[in-house]
Amino acid sequence: MRKILVTILLISGLAARQPLAFFYVLPFDNLKADPTVEWIASGLTDMVRENFKNEIGLKLQTKEDLEVIMKDRSLMLKQPRGSRNFLLLGKYSRQLDQVEVSMQLIDVATWDELDARTVNAGYSDITVLNNQVNETIRTMLYPYIPKRTVLSAPIIPEFADPKPAKRRHPVSVRSQMIANNLDKELKKLEESMDVLFGAKQDKKVKPKKDVTRFEGGEWTMDFSAHERVDENPELAPNTQMLSTVLEQLIANPYDIKMEKPKFIYHPDDDAYMTVQFHVVYSLKDEIIMEMLNTLPYTGLEQNGTLTIFYFSRESFNFPENITETIKSGNYRSVPVIRFFNKEKNPIVVVADTPEEQWHSRSSQKVLYIPERQFSQLIEFTVGGWSLQVAMETVDLYATYEFTLPMSDVEGLSNVNIKFVNENELNSFLDPIL
Repeated sequence: MRKILVTILLISGLAARQPLAFFYVLPFDNLKADPTVEWIASGLTDMVRENFKNEIGLKLQTKEDLEVIMKDRSLMLKQPRGSRNFLLLGKYSRQLDQVEVSMQLIDVATWDELDARTVNAGYSDITVLNNQVNETIRTMLYPYIPKRTVLSAPIIPEFADPKPAKRRHPVSVRSQMIANNLDKELKKLEESMDVLFGAKQDKKVKPKKDVTRFEGGEWTMDFSAHERVDENPELAPNTQMLSTVLEQLIANPYDIKMEKPKFIYHPDDDAYMTVQFHVVYSLKDEIIMEMLNTLPYTGLEQNGTLTIFYFSRESFNFPENITETIKSGNYRSVPVIRFFNKEKNPIVVVADTPEEQWHSRSSQKVLYIPERQFSQLIEFTVGGWSLQVAMETVDLYATYEFTLPMSDVEGLSNVNIKFVNENELNSFLDPIL
């Protein structure tokens, strides 16, 4: 009987250490929001889950499971060694009598797209659609499922009859333990009495601060007005990664797409021409990917296009220079657009800022235009124990328009956009204006 139990335990232990593929299956997206096929969203999900529920080495997960792992990605480290996490994103649309289903397989650890495929089937034949979807998912998923070790029956050795161990009398053992403990406690008591009466100084004991004590009929507390939160040296690697990423975000988070300026003639006045300039502002695509892949953030919140990362002091030391920059708002920058003539002299200057003082400025040297079209797409918040980074992943469209004499328009040859820190606008614009 004992041999059978040992065999079962060994096989169970080996099986528990086998790598798993955690497969997150979310409801399929009704691409055209067609109410007549809304039922397919949950139907496809149920069919996929039913088809793969008994697959060995594959553990089906839900949307709630994905939210849990996204809030604390360190949970993936607790999975069996070699395990992988996959997310299935699906969407569908109906075109007459055909249903088109598109699927993406995403690696949750890196957010890389591993595979993407599309299937088509008749709307009236759900069985065919079901089979095509399941076979396609199987083709996409199985090359990436971790290989499992084939378990063979362990060789059970012959067990010899155990020899009786020599045991001391329980009273003798307990007596020795009590004696040893008494010696240790007496030694500690002697040392503490020496410290109490000043005969000896305990180097290990630090003066207690921020603690209420009752001494001589009075309550007292020691504290320091300059005391800061102690940094944990074990968090230095995480802190270095956080500093590098935050410095990049603060210095240059934006990407810009410019269209060639359009020139609009005035039929009633051929001496002037209107210039129209289109710009698209957005955050750099790699920013969120780098945040997801390199930083052990402690929380993640996504609401539409808004993504908020949470960083806790339990995982990072917050660098003082970055903390002060965030608290003072010195990270905010705004775009300044300059149009140059062939002699490299600025002719038109556009300051896209909400600051009221720049909307009352004027210039005799250039055509100065204040605007309020740009808005910050990234915000930082820092407190005593947490730091948050909020990012809006949208394209921000801006159109700048101005009118110039025909002679000035013909001399335009270059346009330049520069993000300038709000606190440095004076030093940047004053020499130009």
